[in-house]
Amino acid sequence: MTKKNAATKSEFPQFVVSEKESGERLDKFLQGKLKDFSRTDIQKLIADGAVLAGGSVAKKNLRLNEGVAVTLSALPEKESSELKPEKMKLNIVYEDDDVAVIFKPRGVVVHPGNGAATGTLAAGLLYYFKDKLSTVNGPLRPGIVHRLDKDTPGLMVVAKNDKAHRHLAHQLETRTLHRKYEALIWGHPRDLSGEIELPVGRDPKSRIRMAVVKNGKYAKTRYKAKEFFAIATLMEYELDTGRTHQIRVHSRFTGHPIVGDPIYEGREASLSRVPPLYHDTAEELLKMAPAQFLQAVEITFMHPTKRKKMTFSVPLEKPFEQAVKFLEKECLQTAPTFDADTSFRDFTETEINNPYLEEEIEDEEEYPYEEEPVKERLTRAERYEMKKERRKKRKEIEAEKREKKERKAAEKRGEAYVPKTDVVTGYEPTIDPSYLE
Repeated sequence: MTKKNAATKSEFPQFVVSEKESGERLDKFLQGKLKDFSRTDIQKLIADGAVLAGGSVAKKNLRLNEGVAVTLSALPEKESSELKPEKMKLNIVYEDDDVAVIFKPRGVVVHPGNGAATGTLAAGLLYYFKDKLSTVNGPLRPGIVHRLDKDTPGLMVVAKNDKAHRHLAHQLETRTLHRKYEALIWGHPRDLSGEIELPVGRDPKSRIRMAVVKNGKYAKTRYKAKEFFAIATLMEYELDTGRTHQIRVHSRFTGHPIVGDPIYEGREASLSRVPPLYHDTAEELLKMAPAQFLQAVEITFMHPTKRKKMTFSVPLEKPFEQAVKFLEKECLQTAPTFDADTSFRDFTETEINNPYLEEEIEDEEEYPYEEEPVKERLTRAERYEMKKERRKKRKEIEAEKREKKERKAAEKRGEAYVPKTDVVTGYEPTIDPSYLE
């Protein structure tokens, strides 16, 4: 939102791009000039058409050339930066003069933003610690060094002064602050330990989702399988980077969404891949999941002043722990199985594949001295059978899609879904007795 006055343009700043600044993006260029405003404020100003570059309305990603005049016809209107303290029950695991380690419960937003103005963890911290929090991230994020998703409970470290904050932030940047998570995923990973190294960015088709995209930010997740069940696996994850929804996106991309995840197909979308024998078990498991079964269970960092490594861990929250015990009772496995008839069915190749990550593959040149194989022509009967098989498969896919659509419509209306069948119950063909005489 911008604040426009009836004043002349000369009252607002005007800048000329120097040789050193040539090639910079417009929003980054203005951020260096207007230090009292955030990059978000500047981007809103550009989006409102209040910034001219070379006499034309410019976009935020415009690359500037040397000598171009950048003119503003308005200044950003700074939003309220006041955070009101709110009384909140905090689960403090450790506290001293520099840091505090707390357990964030499920359902609590870390700091204001995206429509969450009240009830945030930041407001609770401000009420409890008062002015004994770092100010590095601004007045709306006092003491906040890193964050967790709203429905992801777990451990967080809070900085109580600016020096401690910068030290912890440096550890995050250099990947010496370690965070371990536990999650319950559908199915079994093909490798029982390893790394997922795929770029994560905003999903082009949905603004509330992230996805593995070709031009996303570098993201790396280490994983290890801890316990196996017939339809799920208890996993341990360790983050090398901290991208938004990183574990959830990487798990979904590998074909194993986190159980209960409402955004990344961890709920009803995964039920269709559970064998009929375990369908009731899977439905009961979903009823126990308030959201995704994912928790930050351990954090390790170097203390800013004591200069010693500190590690803190917590047990699984009650719903998560109950879900694990339920699976141990109902379908515990000593080793994973990849039999489609007895275990969780993997995504097909087309479901796992992400079009945003595709790259063109150049055809290799044929070996010049290799004879081309003789092409065998199919008979008319073979071609007919192949065509019939394709038609049958297409009908099955269409029927499956139609059933999913009808199931969702029934759930939306609050009705129980009853699948349609071609067989009429209780109907038996009869023969006129006179023909039997």
